[in-house]
Amino acid sequence: MKKLILLLAILSSSFSFTQDLSSDFEDVKYRNIGPFRGGRSVSSVGVLDNPQTYYMGTVGGGLWKTINAGSEWFNISDDYFKTSSVGAIAVAESNSKIIYVGMGEHAPRGVTTSYGDGVYKSTDAGKTWKHLGLEKTQQISRIVVHPENPDIVYIAAQGAINGPTKERGIYKSIDGGDSWKNVLFVNELSGAAELSLDYNDPKVLYAAMWEHQRLPWKVISGGEGSGLYKSIDGGDSWFKIHNGLPKEMGKMAIAVSRANSNKVYALIESDSNKRLGGLFISNNAGKSWNKISGFAELTSRAWYYIEVFADPNDENTVYVMSARAYRSIDGGKNWERFYSGHGDYQDLWINPNNSKNMIISDDGGGEITFDYGKTWSSLYNMPTAQFYRVNVDNEFPYNLYGGQQDNSTVKIASIGFGSRQGGINDKHWSASAGGESAFLAFDPDDPSIVMGGSYLGSINIYDTKAKARTKVMIEPINYIGKASRDMKYRFNWNAPVIWSKHEKNTFYHAAQHLFKTQDFGRSWTVVSPDLTRDEDEKQGYGGGPYTNEAVGAENYGTISYVIESPHEPNTIYTGSDDGLVHLTQDGGKTWNNITPKNLKETIINAIDVSPHNKGTVYIATTRYKFNDKTPGLYKSTNYGKTWKEISGNIPYGAYTRVIREDNVRKDLLFAGTELGVYISFNGGKEWEKFNLNMPSLAVTDLMIKHDDLIIATQGRSFWILDDMGLIRQYDGSNETALFKPENLIKGNWYSQLNSNNKGFDGTSSHSGVNPANGIVVYYSINKDDVDKDIRIQIRDEKDRLIREINSDLDRGFISYNGGPSREPVLSNNIGLNRFVWNTRHTSLPGLPYAYIEGSFGGHKAIPGKYKVNLMIGNKNFSSDFEIKSNPNYKITREEYSEFDKHASHMESQFTEMADYVNKNKDLLDRLSIVLKRIDDRDLIRKGRGLYKKMKDWDEKMMQRKSLAYDDVENFPNKFIADYLFILDEMKGDIPIVTNGVINSMKRLDEKWMSLKDEIVQILNQDLKSYNKELWANGIGAVN
Repeated sequence: MKKLILLLAILSSSFSFTQDLSSDFEDVKYRNIGPFRGGRSVSSVGVLDNPQTYYMGTVGGGLWKTINAGSEWFNISDDYFKTSSVGAIAVAESNSKIIYVGMGEHAPRGVTTSYGDGVYKSTDAGKTWKHLGLEKTQQISRIVVHPENPDIVYIAAQGAINGPTKERGIYKSIDGGDSWKNVLFVNELSGAAELSLDYNDPKVLYAAMWEHQRLPWKVISGGEGSGLYKSIDGGDSWFKIHNGLPKEMGKMAIAVSRANSNKVYALIESDSNKRLGGLFISNNAGKSWNKISGFAELTSRAWYYIEVFADPNDENTVYVMSARAYRSIDGGKNWERFYSGHGDYQDLWINPNNSKNMIISDDGGGEITFDYGKTWSSLYNMPTAQFYRVNVDNEFPYNLYGGQQDNSTVKIASIGFGSRQGGINDKHWSASAGGESAFLAFDPDDPSIVMGGSYLGSINIYDTKAKARTKVMIEPINYIGKASRDMKYRFNWNAPVIWSKHEKNTFYHAAQHLFKTQDFGRSWTVVSPDLTRDEDEKQGYGGGPYTNEAVGAENYGTISYVIESPHEPNTIYTGSDDGLVHLTQDGGKTWNNITPKNLKETIINAIDVSPHNKGTVYIATTRYKFNDKTPGLYKSTNYGKTWKEISGNIPYGAYTRVIREDNVRKDLLFAGTELGVYISFNGGKEWEKFNLNMPSLAVTDLMIKHDDLIIATQGRSFWILDDMGLIRQYDGSNETALFKPENLIKGNWYSQLNSNNKGFDGTSSHSGVNPANGIVVYYSINKDDVDKDIRIQIRDEKDRLIREINSDLDRGFISYNGGPSREPVLSNNIGLNRFVWNTRHTSLPGLPYAYIEGSFGGHKAIPGKYKVNLMIGNKNFSSDFEIKSNPNYKITREEYSEFDKHASHMESQFTEMADYVNKNKDLLDRLSIVLKRIDDRDLIRKGRGLYKKMKDWDEKMMQRKSLAYDDVENFPNKFIADYLFILDEMKGDIPIVTNGVINSMKRLDEKWMSLKDEIVQILNQDLKSYNKELWANGIGAVN
């Protein structure tokens, strides 16, 4: 370890920065592990001429497409979109290859809503995309395309959530998005929440304008700017249509019936205390309105929902999306609830050709129905979960824990064991403690008891063995609906919960105070004063002016992060969502305000104590709730007495949520931002984008553990980078080198990462991706060595050669059904190269062209110490690594050695058999040709006798009638197949050599001795003698 640390220190001091780390690390891949349980979607759409094709916009995972009605979804935006939140999608009815996408979700949550960067367009059904501008609109709620001319397109720009901007309202383009005109603007706080086009007269449009803003402590929904507007000249001019509507207007939605252009529905938020809101209907194209329904479910939590949709084929059928989904078939007078796989509904597309066919967007993703909503497609095939935080345990494989927005918490394995051709699927994850917004805490060495929080102070203990929960809220008080100032404890939506590594059975939890329990929540002690600014004017109701919002996301003046020093007991840092940092070094008896001087009001979103220096601490701050997307990273080397900003060259827009320092290489930093991961090799002086194969996405948390970089995202589930060993050694050098491989714990799993497919994006269609199951060897080649031969040798600690791989393609390889695979070939590209040794010994030779059921791969290397040698031309490099025992396998070192001994013996025997069989077969074929050239009857007779001997021996060894998979059922196996069968019986995941295997092996070894003697006699005596006669008669020998 000391040598490694010294090496890393040298590498760190000599690091030279590159402009594009993605190109340097092209072979290095993050892997998406899932879970495959959908996250929030606010926009989905179908395709008129293909009822199997749909598009789903996710609020943090980009744009997805299905071509089989939701059986499988695949992302189509990763290589093109610069942001990850999709607010609106439109497919041109006149040309379904033309798609417009507006970025930035329109349901303005306070915690998880990300911004967008304008509009994208595809003219090839999503294969490629062009950016069309409108970057500053930030949130787009709807896109409408002219039904006959796809170049005429309208954008409903809701605009920035957290502050005033000019870039909002209705935009129009008549040239397919090459240029835009803002045709409806009200004020800098009012954006377009909805836009509806009359498909019977495309010059007629209706718009719902919404004055709104999210302050860190309140959501404002409604004001002078809210209103309904109509255009009759294609959007060039607009006029209000308020006759019959309430004066107090909040968020609104509007929909004109495609079945009857005179019928228009409007869903309106108004004064909720007076119940003035509801569903309004116009039967004269908006000239006047009548309230048809005051059903409270239609307008509750208005800022988040307020969505109305008219059935295109029935003017009296109307849908409203809210926490629940409702349908009315009598024009809105009466309502029936219908169900899908989730709740919290945001959008609905109804097929104009078939009203039974719909796609609905909700907080679980996009769901498709063909039977009027009786059944829906699955939400468990999309890795678009939104996670707030991540924690991991020390089990093998280790598990990741996090709260999934709009779902339960999740405990998911980092490796999907036993999945031969799969990965990490639903068998490998389950719910845990707490709720959607949880921090989860536990003893990583014994995670049988998990503590998890949720919003408004809810917290519970989950016993993983009993599969049961205990609620342990510090003081059960129902805070829903209350003003923040009326709450005894103000809890953050994502209230911290941590486990103490210094005190047994100790956990901390936080509101505006820090709490401590040492009896698993049976009792709590308050161990701090209020550690926030505690400003009363920011502690009122969470919503207004017409609808309150008080489920916890608007609580302000709360502790947002807590961390215990890993070095020192009783040393705890806290950060608040209003910008204060505090430190105690005596277990909470006294607290010091160590907030950086001149730090603006901000969220302290994460704190990290350096693993290398007990006085060094980092904070990640973010001001996005103040409409400020500036990154904010700070470092102190003296317990917070002084601070230095280290955000460096991280760009505006990549606002920072988390920072971590590597626990091995000092000053190796990782930052999680709204646009992905950034890396610094020099303590934050300079940063480089480090998304690699990962798309642009919001990173909410990072951990460095088990030599992995573990990532929580707000829309693409969890990701893991398994190659921290490489990153720690990287120095940007162009020299030829071998990097020390990471150790491997022996196990049984499948992984796409065992291959070297540069195009692999680290994702799979139905399951999470496993890490490579082998020793990952990285080596770099400079331009002077690129044309030289390359060899890699793997040797054990006794210097026994286990496997050798080279850069030459075996031109003589014969591929046939039931035969061995081609040997891997080392790449020799300039820069970084990657090879995965699957830990198998040298492969067994094939026996063309017979189908033999069995594995030709060598047996897997047993736990122990190994060495990798890299030879490039006359240069030699060497490094060591270890294959470690799987703690889940109940097998001793002696049993592993016994397996290795017998497997090596049998592979040696099989190789010898195969060599004799192949040699004999080749000679048989040659003898057959020679016999056709002989005229001498005596020579023919002797030759035929020899041929029969050789043929008989071959038939004892081989079943050559077997040429296909099921042929093994049609024709009896012969000796060599029986031998391979025994060898395969020994090569289980847990390789125990049974008495049965040993007895069978001895029996066949004895038989082989006899068969070997027979073939030696034939080849060394009978054939040799016959060759002499052939030479004597002027005929060439058979050899």
